This record gives sequence, C-alpha cells and structure tokens, in this order.
Amino acid sequence: MSLASGLDYYTGIIYEAIVEASAPPALSANATESPAPAPPKPKPSKKAKADDNEEDGVDESQVGVGSIAAGGRYDNLVGMFTAAAAAEGKKAPGLPCIGVSIGLDRIFAIVWPKWVEKRMQSKETMVYVLAAGDGLLEERIALVQELREAGIKTDFLAKRKLKLTAQFMAGEKDEVPFAVILGGDELKEGLVTVKEQKWEFVDGKKTKVQSADQGMKVRRDELISWIKQTPTYQGWSSGRLI
Repeated sequence: MSLASGLDYYTGIIYEAIVEASAPPALSANATESPAPAPPKPKPSKKAKADDNEEDGVDESQVGVGSIAAGGRYDNLVGMFTAAAAAEGKKAPGLPCIGVSIGLDRIFAIVWPKWVEKRMQSKETMVYVLAAGDGLLEERIALVQELREAGIKTDFLAKRKLKLTAQFMAGEKDEVPFAVILGGDELKEGLVTVKEQKWEFVDGKKTKVQSADQGMKVRRDELISWIKQTPTYQGWSSGRLI
C-alpha cells in the first residue's frame, strides 16, 4: 500500500491502481522467482550518527512512479460538509460515497518516454504526397484518395503549382514520416519515390535527422503494401504506447 493520505476518512474498501511501468523494480520482477537475499546493511559510522537531522538517502531507482489511480469508500466525508451547511437543529442526511482520483502527472511520466521512442509525432499523418516539377495535382489527389481508402492517413497541399521545398516544409511541420514524391517520368514507369523522415530530441528540442538518402523507388501499385510493412507504420498504427 503506497497511499499515505486520506486513510482517516475511508470507511470501507481502499484500492489503488499500479501498472508494470509504474511499479518499483521489485514488484515488476517475475513473481515465481525467489527473491535475492538482501545484502547486509553497513554499520552506521559515528560521523553519520552525529547529524541526527540529516535524512537517510533514498534510492530512487528502487521506488518507481507508484500508483496512478487510487480511491475507496467514504460514507461520512460528504456528510461532514452538509452537516456544517445545514440549518441549526436539522440533521444532515447521510451521503455514502465512493470515488477515485487519477494521477495525470504520473501517467504522463510513464507515457512520455514511449512517445519520445515513437518520435513523438505531433499528428497521426503517415504520408505526405509531393510533386516534383509540374504540379501533378490530379495525380496527387488520386494517390491521396487511394492511401486514405486503405486506412493510411495522408495529406498534401491542394495547390496546382508548388515548389518542392515548400511541400517538404509543410510535411515536416507535422513530422510526417513518409514523403512520397511524384515525378512525371517516374509515373510513366509506374514508380514513385519514397523518402522516410525521422526526428530526434536534441537538447530538449525536436529536430529532423539529416540524411543524404534521396529515397527509394517503389512501384505505384505496390505503395500501400510497402508502407504497411514498414516497422515505422506498424509501430505507430498499433497504438500501444505502454
């Protein structure tokens, strides 16, 4: 039990929720494994005894985040306030209650590293369709529609004539991992160029990983299956953050 406050007003069951990511390492270990014998505690030195006001250090690696939700039954808590508000001489009705509180800061502390591991994408858009050279607006619209119908969240700039740099900037703003570039010559051959983009945290700021990779040629009719087989798509589409 890691609850340390509120025990005086609970009148029944008390419960708390701990997930594997929030439990101390000792609780996360396999229950079937026999616990290792605790090492003998070193004898405190006389110098340490001299300072009685100094608190013992806590090994934070053995603590964990703790419970992410807790609550219980408290039959008399609300009645304390209704009795105070009731008119003199009137008896306040009893109000049995049961409730739970959720520690959002603790949940975020668990989820944040997972989001960083998954590139902390600002949106769920997976593909950004671009055009090199001529606008190829109709071709881009057709490809975007196919990808969306296949369940791949896709976006593009709905303008006829655009610079390639401006299109890349629009896709990078949403941290889209796949840039699909259409070119007139490649389309005649049934090909598109796919460039995978990644981001990382540097000094607390999100920056794009610079790469000399110019992308790879993928057959236009095999693009959907190719994207869905990539580890990037499979990892993000699973939605498993913990």
